[in-house]
Amino acid sequence: MIEHANVGEDRRQDERVAKNLFVRFTRLEDLHADAPYRDGQLLDISGRGLCFLAEEALSLGSQLVMVLEFPGWQATADGKWIATKVEEDVGVLRVVGMVSWVAVSRAKPDRYETGISFSGVVTV
Repeated sequence: MIEHANVGEDRRQDERVAKNLFVRFTRLEDLHADAPYRDGQLLDISGRGLCFLAEEALSLGSQLVMVLEFPGWQATADGKWIATKVEEDVGVLRVVGMVSWVAVSRAKPDRYETGISFSGVVTV
């Protein structure tokens, strides 16, 4: 089922930052099943969630493990992030989130905008 966001309604509590990066994701239950990660395009991100483009409509409530790479950033040992502005430095963030909404993209009708609410960080 695809839930369409109400036009003009913005329930966000945190400011979203537009980012044009790629994201890799897999369902939480597939994490240890050697299922391949799928690719998506990150549209925006905040402290509580993100929005990305996916090739398929993901089920509402699905738990995803997502891997995001941020060129020019690095995570410190105490978990803080610093901007190095060096493209070769790539900060990797692994998060768990729940699919909270899905809508056909207006810009790319063959893709689905997918809203994720963060529920945790994965440490490796």
